[in-house]
Amino acid sequence: MTKFKPVKKSTFLEAVAACIQHEKDVFDFYVRNAEKLPEGPIKDLFYRLAEDQDEQIKMISDLYTEIKGGEALPNLKMASQVQKFNSTSIQILMRRLDKVIHKDAQGVEMEALALATKQLEDAAEFYNKMSEKFEDPNIRYLFKQLANFKEESRLLMESFSAYISQGATQRNPEAYWDLDDKI
Repeated sequence: MTKFKPVKKSTFLEAVAACIQHEKDVFDFYVRNAEKLPEGPIKDLFYRLAEDQDEQIKMISDLYTEIKGGEALPNLKMASQVQKFNSTSIQILMRRLDKVIHKDAQGVEMEALALATKQLEDAAEFYNKMSEKFEDPNIRYLFKQLANFKEESRLLMESFSAYISQGATQRNPEAYWDLDDKI
């Protein structure tokens, strides 16, 4: 049995790799569910949520570059240690966070909204709890940034879901989900 170093001893690069993998998995969750939703504002919202995941990955990459004094994030797919990243303690821990993204709303709009809200809630809670468990202040900062973004997104999702569930006639997710100036 392979012995892993404690999660709190994770390197900044391991944390960045784990966060990027999580964001890619969440992207897949949004696209997979969007493809099954009927045409309309909720389907559009799910595609917008997927686009936001790309923004999150860019934010994580930019944060790495900033913290590393201009050093670009290594290409994680090409890194010789890519297998190592997939089996680090932090990556294994973060897989627990992914339980919602493996679910499928089967094209049911309110179920899709509920799953997306739960995913954001779980991610915000996870990043908040974990942020203080690391020795590396850069990992703590990364996790706090992600927790804040996920919490803001969760609040917007809850607001939009309430709006839709009240039978609003003009269902425009852009009114609720214009995050361009927040990212």
